[in-house]
Amino acid sequence: MPLLLESAPASLKRGDILRLPENYDLGPGSGPVDVMVYYPFKDGYGMGLLTVSGYKAGHVFAILPERSGGPHHIDVKWLTAHWDEWFCYAWGEEMIRVDISKTILLEWDRREIVEKM
Repeated sequence: MPLLLESAPASLKRGDILRLPENYDLGPGSGPVDVMVYYPFKDGYGMGLLTVSGYKAGHVFAILPERSGGPHHIDVKWLTAHWDEWFCYAWGEEMIRVDISKTILLEWDRREIVEKM
């Protein structure tokens, strides 16, 4: 699967999915969780990220600032520069940062949905 840092286009669009290497609900060493880029319909903000797998599926992960790329995309350079500000979570007494180098990008127009039997 394509890693974000190795195969990312210049920007992320609505429907693109970031597969984080661990689930921020379950903590370090847990399995992956997916967040999808969506348009939050909020003036003065950028795109949002919606959790689409795991316990918090359907919950908003984040709504990014307008400077993150604009109302219809996320600039990947901005995202990588500000990753540690947005992709971290509290676990016990410490803040854990999600490892960007293990994050997978599933672009909306390059993924295949396969039915599980």
